[in-house]
Amino acid sequence: MLRRFTSSRAGLLLLFALVCCTAGAQARSKSPPRAALAEPATGSAAVLAASQTHPAAPASNLAAAESNPAAPESQGLVLKLERVMHTPPAVAADHATVSAPQAPPPEPRLYAILGIVLLFLIANIAALLLFGVGMRIWRERRLRRRARFNARWEPVLYARMSGEALALPPLARSERLLFLSLWLHLLGYVRGEAADALAQAARELELPPYALRLLNARGAWKRVVAMQAVAALRLKDAGDILYAKVMQSRPRSSLAAARALLQIDPERGLAGLAHLLSHLQWSPGAVVEIVKAGGSSVGPMLIDLVRSASPGNAKHAVRLIEMLGDESALPVLRERLLSNSDQDEIAAILHCYGKLGGPEDRIAALSFLDHPKWVVRVQAANALGSLGTAPDVDRLLPLLRDRHWWVRYRAARALLRLAGAAALSGVRELEADPYAREMLSRVLAEGQ
Repeated sequence: MLRRFTSSRAGLLLLFALVCCTAGAQARSKSPPRAALAEPATGSAAVLAASQTHPAAPASNLAAAESNPAAPESQGLVLKLERVMHTPPAVAADHATVSAPQAPPPEPRLYAILGIVLLFLIANIAALLLFGVGMRIWRERRLRRRARFNARWEPVLYARMSGEALALPPLARSERLLFLSLWLHLLGYVRGEAADALAQAARELELPPYALRLLNARGAWKRVVAMQAVAALRLKDAGDILYAKVMQSRPRSSLAAARALLQIDPERGLAGLAHLLSHLQWSPGAVVEIVKAGGSSVGPMLIDLVRSASPGNAKHAVRLIEMLGDESALPVLRERLLSNSDQDEIAAILHCYGKLGGPEDRIAALSFLDHPKWVVRVQAANALGSLGTAPDVDRLLPLLRDRHWWVRYRAARALLRLAGAAALSGVRELEADPYAREMLSRVLAEGQ
């Protein structure tokens, strides 16, 4: 509105007049009253003043004032500006009212969209609340059902394990999965006759066909339970299904299938395990328990796997050999080390030497102390801590000044085993490198 008002010439003039009058009014407020300084007004000024102070003055007074000489024109302009200041014209207000922009009313469609969004949010919140309440109720009912089932079946199974020929209560179709869970839980704590009694109870309840069908269930947890059940029951009919699941190379189900197959058919189980170890990068800690389930026949399988593996792909099998403590694999590992250029595999073999190696492996460890890769130097120093002799101390001393922390640490640990704490303290006093002194101090504080 102000921009429209100042765009016209008349508006600019009126604005200038208003500013001037404001300045004059401020100056008059600081000066003495006009009656003490100025003479009585005459002429038109007196008439205007009388009309302002006494609106109902008689007409005779007005005529007498008009008979006085006329005031200068400039004085009349000042009085007009003062009147404008004190009584702003109504036209300006009307102009401001007319020229003010009016906000457009909101469209009905906007209200509809906002209403739909609000209803959607309320519906989602209500659905989430109902889902949470429903899941809680379902879980509580499931726990109560499992507790009632265990209270009914545990005494019966305990009696069977103790040798009592107690009759089995009827088992509903919807309770078969619950029974397998409880049955496998108890089977993990018993061996011998008690385990045979549990297996006989499962056969009396006709669970082997159900376990075979459960191998193809949609839920992963159900399939794992079925694999454990068919392995405990030694069901030969599950061999083909388990072998196919091993070949699928899935992280969880394939390992469970390989373990079950090793208990049912060790030959096919070893073939499936070899497939998993050669095609996927499994963690040795996750596989070692499954490998142990294969018994003594697993060692030759791992040796063949190391011998036939491509360069750089035998490190996991080497790690399994070390964890199983199979010293019969050392000749194959020595052959593998001579013609190997993969740093990770060389480090794995040297680490295995530190646990399983003999005096003949000491020379191989010494030859890798100057390897350009620090992971190899670490494992060479670690192996010499177990295989080294007193003359090897001089070969290990330069590693105390290696740029990598782990190389310095393993070298200091090996020197502590070979030379003893007293000799290592003397080396620390003569050592000029601050990193070597710090590492020697750390190892001496740790002790043997």
